[in-house]
Amino acid sequence: MRRTPAVLAVTLTAAFCLLVAPGPTAAATPAPATDTRTAAAAAGTVRLTSYNICGNMCSGPPYDAQRRIAEVAAEADPGGWGADQLFLQEVCEHQYRALLDRLGPLGYGGFYSATLPAGNAAICEGHAYGNAVLVRGPVSDTADLDLTVGGEREPITVPCALASLADRPTWSCSVHLYWDDGTLAVPEADRLAEQARRWLDDGFAVVLGGDFNHSPRTATLSRFYLPERGDGAHGDFTEADESDPEFFDPAVCPPATTSACRSGETTFGAKKLDYLFFSAPHFGAASADALPLDTAVSDHNRLRVSATAN
Repeated sequence: MRRTPAVLAVTLTAAFCLLVAPGPTAAATPAPATDTRTAAAAAGTVRLTSYNICGNMCSGPPYDAQRRIAEVAAEADPGGWGADQLFLQEVCEHQYRALLDRLGPLGYGGFYSATLPAGNAAICEGHAYGNAVLVRGPVSDTADLDLTVGGEREPITVPCALASLADRPTWSCSVHLYWDDGTLAVPEADRLAEQARRWLDDGFAVVLGGDFNHSPRTATLSRFYLPERGDGAHGDFTEADESDPEFFDPAVCPPATTSACRSGETTFGAKKLDYLFFSAPHFGAASADALPLDTAVSDHNRLRVSATAN
């Protein structure tokens, strides 16, 4: 969820463009160190984390800037969760740089996409504000997707990195769609889904993780869920938490007769806004866990996900 101060409002164009540019915010990486997580990923099991860290807006107590960086970096610790990829939203560029400094020696690279040239001065300290994706292993290509359709209070951009995941070339994108009633988010989602489908047609796997800012059964999310999930779904993806019956709506998806549902554990108050979508032909057996809210880091729950390559 994004709460933009009026002073950060910007005038947007309706142009939609796809920029593929390593640029100054793309990071080359050394060969990843050998550890149990690397071996597991090569064998087909992957672990991912998606986290809206509220890095531009959550500043006063109890929020802790240093803890925010430490907690995100800990997600990649091979002795802990050992995330193969991290999808981060609402990130100041200097926060991304600090994370890359910590994770680079572990073999991670990344890509950052700025949505505003300067975020909240009290937190971003004059640096840009946007979204980021970090991946274990070399980044072979990057794409900065501009999903902006016009009318948003800031550009809607999505950083994507091409890297190996479970020994398969995979486009991984950190998503932050617009926080409205769907009027703008639906066409943004259309543009994202169309690009993802082009990558799928070219033989790549695709992972979309982030704060989609809308609930599972909305038109915005219909662009990603598989058609068999109902409610007009027409996407190409399996969502990591769709198979957990604990969070099924029994009126729509009776657990006794349903194996997957447009549902999931809440990640922002009483709402599920955060997702990890895997291209269905390439990954399966996905599961997700929304960790308890860490009020020193964000107003969103951290979402941890595992899946197995098909």
